[in-house]
Amino acid sequence: MIAPMLSKNIETLPAAKGFIYEIKLDGQRTLAEVNPKSLLLYTRSFQVVTKKYPELEILKKCVRKSAILDGEIVALKDGIPSFELLQQRMNLRGGPGVDLAAEKVPVMYYAFDILQLDGKSLLKLPLLERKKILQKAVEPCETIKILPHFESAELIVAAAQKMGYEGVVAKKSNSEYYPGQRNDCWQKFKFQLTESFVIGGWIEGGRSLNFGSLLIGQYEGKELVHRGRAGTGFNDATIQMLMDKFRKLESSVSPFAIIPKTNEVIHWLKPKLVVDVRFKEWTAAGIARAPVYCGLREDVKPKDCKAG
Repeated sequence: MIAPMLSKNIETLPAAKGFIYEIKLDGQRTLAEVNPKSLLLYTRSFQVVTKKYPELEILKKCVRKSAILDGEIVALKDGIPSFELLQQRMNLRGGPGVDLAAEKVPVMYYAFDILQLDGKSLLKLPLLERKKILQKAVEPCETIKILPHFESAELIVAAAQKMGYEGVVAKKSNSEYYPGQRNDCWQKFKFQLTESFVIGGWIEGGRSLNFGSLLIGQYEGKELVHRGRAGTGFNDATIQMLMDKFRKLESSVSPFAIIPKTNEVIHWLKPKLVVDVRFKEWTAAGIARAPVYCGLREDVKPKDCKAG
């Protein structure tokens, strides 16, 4: 397995020559090791998810030779990737429920890079050369697509915002592929701030099951630092699902380096669950302003939740 290359958060897209631009898809980052007889799908945390997405078995027919692809699994809502919708597939473990879910919420795989072809590593090749190889190695179909790239940042930002996409990724056209690394070669610009956070506890409130909000944090070194509370984005089914998971993670001590101050009743949790949260901005104190719960991220490790 190869660790996927990561993107660095930025506030302004680079407009210099030597960059190409892609739409940022709101899905599950997934590498695909595929040949005509077998398929292995795994996430950035090396979680194997092949059985969760049976419709992607068609990759074995779409890839002309054995290859390792980098891409994103998405579920579309009104033609736009919806992470909320994809949650209905991500949290399934297997069995007949998977086939039923595949009919109700079908997914697609968008490939945007190729790391290996017929056993030969392509990691050291320039990005644009890898993309040319990708075009020849994969035959797109209704379920499998190749993500297009563009040379104009201005045009893609305007189009992506108008259509409702999450953001844009800028990539150096001559860059190698650096497994597991986050550097200036890949930079992501989000129209709305969205990051992954660790759940450190929950606060009682007036909704179902006495739930109020989540206490969220990110790691700085070995310490979990409080980043705010997410109190919107939940329905009764989501609260029930979360509370079922919380029962197994109850703790008598706070996981945060500094205990958040509140007069409300807090239930501490072992820092095992990761959520995606959308928010307006960072405050001067490093707190996410107006955070909204988007969904659980089983494909992200808690220790990988760091600001930026």
